[in-house]
Amino acid sequence: MAAASIGQVHRAVTKEGLEVAIKIQYPGVADSIESDIDNVKLLLTYTNLLPEKMYLDNAMKVAKEELSRECDYELEAKNQKRFRSLLTNTKGFYVPFVVDNISSKRVLSTELVPGIPIDKVALLSQETRNYVGKRLLELTLMELFVFRFMQTDPNWSNFLYDEAEKSINLIDFGAARDYPKHFVDDYIRMVLACANNEREAVIEMSRRLGFLTGTESDVMLEAHVQAGFVVGLPFSKRGGYDFGCTNITQSISNLGATMLRHRLTPPPEETYSLHRKLSGAFLACIKLRAVVPCREILLQVSENYQFAQEASAKILSTSSI
Repeated sequence: MAAASIGQVHRAVTKEGLEVAIKIQYPGVADSIESDIDNVKLLLTYTNLLPEKMYLDNAMKVAKEELSRECDYELEAKNQKRFRSLLTNTKGFYVPFVVDNISSKRVLSTELVPGIPIDKVALLSQETRNYVGKRLLELTLMELFVFRFMQTDPNWSNFLYDEAEKSINLIDFGAARDYPKHFVDDYIRMVLACANNEREAVIEMSRRLGFLTGTESDVMLEAHVQAGFVVGLPFSKRGGYDFGCTNITQSISNLGATMLRHRLTPPPEETYSLHRKLSGAFLACIKLRAVVPCREILLQVSENYQFAQEASAKILSTSSI
C-alpha cells in the first residue's frame, strides 16, 4: 500500500476476515539511527551547509529521540490506543483499533480504514474543503491545549477523509508526544498575545518559554515579534480566514532568515515537533484553500482552558469549604 524510510505498509485480511493495514519495519533501521544521524551531522558540519545559528547539535539530538520513538511500534500502538480513547466521543474523527495479536516491536497491525489524503480533498467542493480545514485546525488545538498530547507528523497521508461519513480517519502515531503543563500554559498565553498583536506579552512569553534570552538585539526582537504576529494573523479577527489568499509562508521565510542570523539561543526542545505540526496544519489549510473561523476556534479553546494556578486555587478553595 505504501512505503517510507523506515518501513512498508501492506494490506491484508486476517483469518477472521478483518481487513487490516500491517506496517513492517525494515531490518536494522532502529539500530542504525544514531550512526546515520551522526554521519549527516558530520557532513553538514564539514561542508558548512547550514548557518551557525541553526544550532545543529540541538536539532540532531531531538531528531535522534524522535526517530527512536518512531521505530518503536509497541510505543506507537500505545499512542494509537490513547488517541482512540481521547477521541472516542469527538464527532468527525476516527482512530482505527490496533490488532494486538499480530503486532510487535517491529510490526504494527491496525484496522484498515478508508479515505483520501489532504491533497485529494483539495479537489473537492469549497464546502468540503472548509469543513476539513476547520476540523484539522480544531484537532491541532485540541491536541495541544486540551490533551497536551499531540501526533506531530503532519504528513497529509496521515489524515484520510471519508466523504461518506464526513469523518477524518487518523493514522500513524509514531511521532506522538506529551507536552508539560507549564509549557502549554505559557504557550497558549503567547498564541493569544500573537493573535491580539500584544508586543510586550509576546516578548515576555517568548522569554519564559526559552525562545529569547532577554539580551537580543532590536533587529532580532523585531523579527521575532513580527513572525509571531504573522502566525497569529488567522486568529486575529472573527469570521472566516481565507487560507487561499494568504502569504504567511513567504512572510515567515523572510523573517526566519533574519532570526537565523541574530538569534542567541536554540528554540525550546518541545517546539521542534510542535511547530512542525502547527505549520503542517496551516499548510494543509493553504493546500485546501479553506476558509476557516480560526479566531472562534482559538477562543473556544482558550475560554475553557484552565491554567495551573487556577487549578491550584480551585483545589484550595474547595478544601477550605
